[in-house]
Amino acid sequence: MRSLQAPAHWRRLALVSDLHLGAQAPRTTAGFLRWLRGEAARADALLLLGDVFETWIGDDLLQQQPADEHHEVCAALAELGSRGCFVAVQRGNRDFLLDGAFSRHCGARLLDDPCLLELGGQRIVLSHGDALCIDDHAYMRWRETCRDPAWQARVLAQPLALRRQQAAAAREQSRQAQAAQQPSDADPAEARRWMLREGANWMIHGHTHRPREHWQDGQLRQVLSDWDLDDAAASRAQVLWLRPARAWVRVDRETPAT
Repeated sequence: MRSLQAPAHWRRLALVSDLHLGAQAPRTTAGFLRWLRGEAARADALLLLGDVFETWIGDDLLQQQPADEHHEVCAALAELGSRGCFVAVQRGNRDFLLDGAFSRHCGARLLDDPCLLELGGQRIVLSHGDALCIDDHAYMRWRETCRDPAWQARVLAQPLALRRQQAAAAREQSRQAQAAQQPSDADPAEARRWMLREGANWMIHGHTHRPREHWQDGQLRQVLSDWDLDDAAASRAQVLWLRPARAWVRVDRETPAT
């Protein structure tokens, strides 16, 4: 697990996950872009903890024309970084093919998962969160497969158009599976093991779409909200702000003006 040491001048950190941006979510994508170009300017660092995009079929899609939502989001992230904000991204279960070309295009650092954030005297474990869902054995087998470099190389060798078709089919299969069964949740004991291993008592993750503060035996596990501005009946978006002080870190959950 690689560490991210926050420099002393970081006074406001914004954490977001599970945006699932793309053509299938036009209002969510537009809302996040407005936030990036507006309120995000308050942040010294923006940490995106996975599933920024609904799908990411390879960095070479940034070379394709005409430009689409992926290009626009990457350009907005690069613009934010050019104004002095540190931008970092973890890979999620939807965008696990994010790689170096994306990082360079956006001026964003790709974070390990998990990653240890050292901030204001605190040690905070950051993760997308899917690797904590150990009871979902089928998904854990798939996760091991899709994170294998040899498997990824074979996929990326296929034409972009074919990868688009495969991604669409995978999304539909995922949608049907989610409708047919209760979504998996993070395993509290596994999260506790991660924190104990790193000498930490604080974890922040996404993935489960169940925002909440979990306290157990002096350890805090904070689950980030997903974003969905396209569902009029359950519209939601949330940013977790961390503000370090001398001996503590202030935490605020904020619904952005999108």
